Amino acid sequence: MPTAVDSTVMLPPPIEASTMVPPHLRPKPDTVKYLEDVPVIDLSPLQTPNSHDLADIVAQVHISLKEWGFFVVVNHGVAPGLWPEVIRVMSEFSKLSFEEKRKVARNPNMPWGYNESDHTNNIRDWAEVFDFMLKEELSIPASLEPDCQETSTLHNQWPENPADFRKVCQEFTQAASKLMCQLLELIALSLGLPADRFNRYLENHMNYARINYFPICPTPELVLGKGAHKDHAILTLLTTNEVSGLELKRKSDGEWLRLRPIPDSVVVIMAGVLQVWSNDEYECIVHRVVVNSENERFSMVTVASPSYHVMVKPIEELVTEENPSKFKEYKWGDFFMSRRVSNLDKTKTAIQITDFKLGEERKPHV
Repeated sequence: MPTAVDSTVMLPPPIEASTMVPPHLRPKPDTVKYLEDVPVIDLSPLQTPNSHDLADIVAQVHISLKEWGFFVVVNHGVAPGLWPEVIRVMSEFSKLSFEEKRKVARNPNMPWGYNESDHTNNIRDWAEVFDFMLKEELSIPASLEPDCQETSTLHNQWPENPADFRKVCQEFTQAASKLMCQLLELIALSLGLPADRFNRYLENHMNYARINYFPICPTPELVLGKGAHKDHAILTLLTTNEVSGLELKRKSDGEWLRLRPIPDSVVVIMAGVLQVWSNDEYECIVHRVVVNSENERFSMVTVASPSYHVMVKPIEELVTEENPSKFKEYKWGDFFMSRRVSNLDKTKTAIQITDFKLGEERKPHV
């Protein structure tokens, strides 16, 4: 999206029609409301766990996901020095020329790498992103045809500069992955399931990460860094710099509330697969990212994603006569790849988790 004039100076990109949000969806920078009662969970008791501490944390997880669909964790075990290094390498990468960044650009055959024209609801986001798998390669069916027997191997694309870009990103996501596993155990327990109940779905996982760069915007009231959406994998771990921008849509009244960055914290956002697994016990929260005219913003998401061939449906133990299944099953890999394709082909409407909800017709995007 933004183009560097030289290796050190970045100018705000011009506003284009493709980035302008319809008036009824635009943010209101002059009337920001903040979420005051943020669900913050301190994970330090898990360093020396006992049954009382664990039960208390599990209860907090349940309440937070039931009421909000997200929570924030502190004392989570990810070394605080790792995140500033991610910001450094992404900042250096963002200052490279457009041509240099495009050397590792995403395309219809390569869903990983750099993209300056990501779209949400067919509106271009005011952001540059870089996606990579937590594994270096992954074999998947060569097409979305049901009986496809051929395979295709996906690889990460890493830029040559900064020289330590790959090393820094991998060190951070290795630490984030350990936290993610711990959180999935807590969430399983919060649903009354064994702690390892989700492990079978992650044996050949498609976990991935995205670094987001949100440039300064001359007219932040006209665009969004990321349009309103729900996440679609299992769980998203979000780390940000000190510039606020994440807004959450309150379920009770639809009001947008800004989340203040909490130093050395990680925002945990539940996603669509978890909503299906929980049989609607937990519901995803709609969120978006706003930008500003004074400060650039960096964030990173580490995403828990099932194995390609996993059939997603409500967990059997959570389906009863009194609480029948609320979703029809679907194959995760086909769903994931179809969304990737639709993001590059702007004429298509991306499939949603709610499209699999029983008794409901397909609805427009949020």
